[in-house]
Amino acid sequence: MVFISVFEVLYCILEVCLVPIHYSYRSSVVVLIRTSDKIFNRHTLLILDSFYWGFFGSSLSIFAIHFVYRYLVISGNPLLRTFQSWKFVLWLLIPIVVGFMWAFTGIVLCAPTEEFTEFMRKPVKEVFDEDIEEFEYLGAFMYERSSKNYSFLVYWGPIAGMIIMCLTVFASFIVIVVSGIKCYLRIKQLMSNVSTTSSRCQALQSQLFHALVVQTLIPMILLHTPVTLKFAFAIFDAGLGPYCFFMSMTIALYPAIDPLPNFFIISPYRKAIKKIFKVYLLGKKPKPNAAEPVNQTSMTYVMG
Repeated sequence: MVFISVFEVLYCILEVCLVPIHYSYRSSVVVLIRTSDKIFNRHTLLILDSFYWGFFGSSLSIFAIHFVYRYLVISGNPLLRTFQSWKFVLWLLIPIVVGFMWAFTGIVLCAPTEEFTEFMRKPVKEVFDEDIEEFEYLGAFMYERSSKNYSFLVYWGPIAGMIIMCLTVFASFIVIVVSGIKCYLRIKQLMSNVSTTSSRCQALQSQLFHALVVQTLIPMILLHTPVTLKFAFAIFDAGLGPYCFFMSMTIALYPAIDPLPNFFIISPYRKAIKKIFKVYLLGKKPKPNAAEPVNQTSMTYVMG
């Protein structure tokens, strides 16, 4: 959780500094960075744009690993011990490697080219009323179709980049869905085990179930669906154009929205927020509460 928190803070700082613009035109997808209002030079902006690509790729793997961890905790799987030994470093290396892979894809396979710049000149002028030279960009220009003889000019580097990105998005989606379903089945089993579980733990398991459903839907709606649509339409030479601006908003919103289900649905978190609000904002003294025993597995899952 500390790793995710630090990651999201750095991700937000980078996004505030760059203000990236997601755009797609015909068979291309691109992330534009306006240069006129930035303190960095163009070369630095290009490098930072590749870092932004890397952070996005890392986020997909981080949240997939988070769902795997949730399932291991709630199921008591022996693999959970790998999070409590030196092998935990191997788990942390996965998003770092994926991030470097996405950054490499951006700066090498999807770097600006003369052909791509000319291809984007007209739509950028029409949509932003600015010349393409006012932006730095990284993007995949996969192929160009001739309007005269319907021939195709294929750019294999960007296509290789698109394959890498699509595989990452697909793998993250599958891991989150499978882990979410497994968690759902396990929580449902715990909720039905009335004879061995206290009423308080039953209530907590119910809250965990509803939080799980919401936290599974959030990345699906804010991350995977927009990027999948953006890639799919571009592959078929039907880029979404200005509709991609919605993706810029959803990606920016995700780090802020993701923790909210835990805060508002799970009772211990909700009570802690109320306590903080009363003590620090309203100046009220906290009332002493008697400690109540809670199922260890449930609480571990809550903290996860």
